[in-house]
Amino acid sequence: MRNYIDSLKSIFALAPGKKLQVIELFISDMLYYLTTLLPPIATAGIIAVLSNQGEFSAIWIYVILYIIFYLAQCLALKWNYMMYVDLSHHYYNIIQQNLFEHIANNDSIISKIDRGKITDTCSEDISYVVYAVDATADVLTGFVLLAVIFCIFASINIIVAVIALVIDGLYLYLMNNNSRNIAKYYEGTRKYNDKIIDILNQMLGSLKQIKSLNMMPNLTKKLDRYRYCYDQHYDKKYSYISSRYCTLPMIVYIGKIMLYVFLSYLVLNNKMTLDKLVLLISYFEMVTSRTDNILEQSLNISHYIVRIKRIEHILSFKNESSDISYGDVDNDYINGVIRFDHVFYESKGKKILKNISFKALPNEITVIVGYPGAGKTTVMNLLYRLYRIKSGSILIDDESIYNYTKKVYSSNVSGVFQKSFIFKMSIKDNLSLIDPSLKHQIAALKRVGIYKDIERLPYGINTIIDEDDQILTNGQLRRLAIARALLTGAEVLLFDEVTANIDLVEVPGILEILSDLKDDHTIIVITHNPDIMKMGDQVIVLDKGRVSAFGRNTEVFEKSALYRELRTANFSHASENEDIVKQGGGYIDDGESTNVNHTKMV
Repeated sequence: MRNYIDSLKSIFALAPGKKLQVIELFISDMLYYLTTLLPPIATAGIIAVLSNQGEFSAIWIYVILYIIFYLAQCLALKWNYMMYVDLSHHYYNIIQQNLFEHIANNDSIISKIDRGKITDTCSEDISYVVYAVDATADVLTGFVLLAVIFCIFASINIIVAVIALVIDGLYLYLMNNNSRNIAKYYEGTRKYNDKIIDILNQMLGSLKQIKSLNMMPNLTKKLDRYRYCYDQHYDKKYSYISSRYCTLPMIVYIGKIMLYVFLSYLVLNNKMTLDKLVLLISYFEMVTSRTDNILEQSLNISHYIVRIKRIEHILSFKNESSDISYGDVDNDYINGVIRFDHVFYESKGKKILKNISFKALPNEITVIVGYPGAGKTTVMNLLYRLYRIKSGSILIDDESIYNYTKKVYSSNVSGVFQKSFIFKMSIKDNLSLIDPSLKHQIAALKRVGIYKDIERLPYGINTIIDEDDQILTNGQLRRLAIARALLTGAEVLLFDEVTANIDLVEVPGILEILSDLKDDHTIIVITHNPDIMKMGDQVIVLDKGRVSAFGRNTEVFEKSALYRELRTANFSHASENEDIVKQGGGYIDDGESTNVNHTKMV
């Protein structure tokens, strides 16, 4: 009983509200099952009329009662369906939205929880939440119905009530233990199925590399281990299911025979009338069917609880710096003066940034350079407010970035990541996620020099794009991503390896865009491209989490050996530069995956 109540509490916590509808679901369920007790009374009445050789017309009274009882059942059931549908919409929509928002706000979740589990939970597990509520209503109202029936038994014959209670109690006890074992191994099958699906998801994103590197044999071995574990849990689960449906029901059948023999003895010895015999048999059949329903729903609830725990597991995950909250400063008149003032940041005990200080000004391009792991991407992530610093301050227009409201901050700080993510939908729909105005979209596309290319596509701006279809080149996708960033109206634009992964012939166009954008933006760029380094108004050189040099381009070049090396090493020849671009351009910094061969780079 406690499990049922706990599951309801969990559901109320996952999707608050609709408690009145839950109460109505329970009441309508109760009314429906109580009305099922009425038809046997009419049947017993007809038997009484016949056994007493009464007037045939008296039977019509019970016929009318049958109709009334049937209508009552239908009304209760219709009410129950209405509540079920209402709750179904509520739980599915609210919990799914909460999951999506939580995942978006805790992006490191994908490195801690299998993607297969995340996908399955967001699509399938949430659809079973309403089943848990409905099954709990079935179980609890089923117990009430059994209690009422046993009271009726006791009012007619106490011995019959005791026999029925012992049979049903033993059956419930054994089946409940069986349910717990099935749930245990069901959870195991879900665990290993998640691991299998997670590998499949990763394969779908890297099929070409898997084929070219002949990784399938080793992947198959890994999958075989998971499949073996899955099979072990699956077999144990079905051994208990077999016992549930083939062995344990024998208790009811043997008990039923014993009870019916005893009832026959009472009738033959004139200790019970025939109509009461029919009534008790009808009710005991109802006891067995309701008990089976309770047990079936109890088993289902044990499965639903596993699904609810999976939802709770995802929602309980938080980034180590997920305590970041937005402030109440709603000043939207941002100039875009960015200042890092003695900033320290560490992750998992490792110091990433050590006393970083610099200023980025409007109408300038500030270039951040350094070897992988120097802290470049961390600087960007801090500006995106993904983490909270340990000490120091990050300011925009002399106001801490943590003091701005979410709306103001997100509309003033935007940018383009190293990989330009585009949704598989039309160009217009992609841009409409930021600004639905077609006029603004066209203006942004024209500014980044891609509008004419889009006009030549089969359906123009309504063309559905997919990176795998190669309708647009990587350079065009990058321009599209820049246009999308412009639609935010941000004063500060951040670019992480903006020329990475694009053809050399497309790089000059990106440089022209940066030069144009600095006229009305604060531009911060992480790069290993020497041309962007040269065009930077200010260069910040990071080395092992510290600023080793900063200032105007020529000044830094003269005093920083590291900067000179980054600008000249392996960049002096076009062929080598091309190799770097082909290998994937820049980096995912600070210990994450690297797309460029570091040895070749430096």
